[in-house]
Order: sequence, then C-alpha cells, then structure tokens
Amino acid sequence: MSDLKQRVDELNSLIREFKYPEALDKFYDENIVTQENEEAPIIGLDAYREAGKKFTEAISNYWAEPQSIILSDNMSVVEWHYKFDHAMAGKWDRLQVSVQRWKDGKIVHERHHWNP
Repeated sequence: MSDLKQRVDELNSLIREFKYPEALDKFYDENIVTQENEEAPIIGLDAYREAGKKFTEAISNYWAEPQSIILSDNMSVVEWHYKFDHAMAGKWDRLQVSVQRWKDGKIVHERHHWNP
C-alpha cells in the first residue's frame, strides 16, 4: 500500500498546487470514468480534460487542503476542503469527498460527492 500512499500524496500535492492538467497526465487512465454527485459520468481522459479545463479556467483565489485520507487496497478516499471563486458557480467554501479506484498505478474510476 505504500506505493498507493505515495501516488495519492503526489496527486494531492498537484491538486493543492492547482496543477490539474499535470495530475490528469500522470495519474488518470485513458478510460477513466468520473462522476460528480448524481450527474452523468464523464467517460475517457480526453472528455475529462475538456470538462476540467472549462471549469478550472473560471476559477480564481484557489485554495484546497485535504482534511482526511483513507487508503484501502486499490482505493483512495480523500475529504477535501475547497475555497475559490468561480465566474459561473460563485463562491465555493465546501467539503468534497473524492473516491478513486486505482489499477496499475492509474485512477480508473472516480466519484466526487459534495453538497450542491
């Protein structure tokens, strides 16, 4: 599990530094399935990159810090505290739980849970 811990720590560092493209390149599988709450899943790394780019381009005053981390076999769960301003979504100051399933060192499934 130390390899998973190292990967999750590095991923979290990139997220804290607002380096989402680098995180996607290094830690996400080409066939990633990711989902926000109960919305329709985004399938494939290219689609996730595009969705992420649209969202992050509208962010300013970004701050993020993991509050707690759980690692088990090929799964990581990270509770994040995010604060930022978003041009279309307004001011964010909320907790989000992200659940990631890993295979061969890459995230193959991810789901984010937060109170809209």
